Amino acid sequence: MSKAEAGSLRKIALSTADTLQSYLNDTSDWKVSKKTKDILVEHKHSSVPGNEHGHLYRAHCELKCCKETVHKYMYPVGGPESELRKTWDRDISDIQLLARIDQDLSVNMIRTNSAAMGMIHPREYVDLMFEVRTDNYTSFNAVSIDYEDQPINPKFVRGWNHPSGFFCYDIPGQPGHTNFVLLVQTDIKGSLPRSLVDSAIPGAIAGLCTNLRNMLIKDGHLS
Repeated sequence: MSKAEAGSLRKIALSTADTLQSYLNDTSDWKVSKKTKDILVEHKHSSVPGNEHGHLYRAHCELKCCKETVHKYMYPVGGPESELRKTWDRDISDIQLLARIDQDLSVNMIRTNSAAMGMIHPREYVDLMFEVRTDNYTSFNAVSIDYEDQPINPKFVRGWNHPSGFFCYDIPGQPGHTNFVLLVQTDIKGSLPRSLVDSAIPGAIAGLCTNLRNMLIKDGHLS
């Protein structure tokens, strides 16, 4: 990859990170999609060009462990560190690193299992992923890109992620507690009815948060 290509991808990554920050700070027009004792999933219409009929989903979940631990369990970049994610995330079948651009920037492919009792076929997503670490939070900021070095596998439907990601925030006054925020804005492609997609995604998001919590409990990070 040339220096110019790497620079162009970094610009996309920085723009994606700015977009996700705006979603975190957005307080208008959210509707509750799913709510449990520990998890809130809300949605609003997407404002991204090309996804006007889709939704942006935002999930909140408080976890009684440090943000670095949550970040480690959510790690989505292909390689040894992502093996932990695959042990508990039931939606993911494979994570592959396609290109390491810099320490904080990479191109990855994630493949998913079928869903909704087989009505949603396995998907694959090729995403640019940008890792951010500050004193107050850690995050991964992701967006799908066209990547000619990874042709579409006919066994999968190639989906498209508009700006999406997750954040692990310290909770002020509560050392060792994390506010986990997940932002999902995906076009799973294919010919599925929009009603089926809209009904499946909130449950899948809540399920991810639940499975993450259960794995943290199993491994002794939560009581």
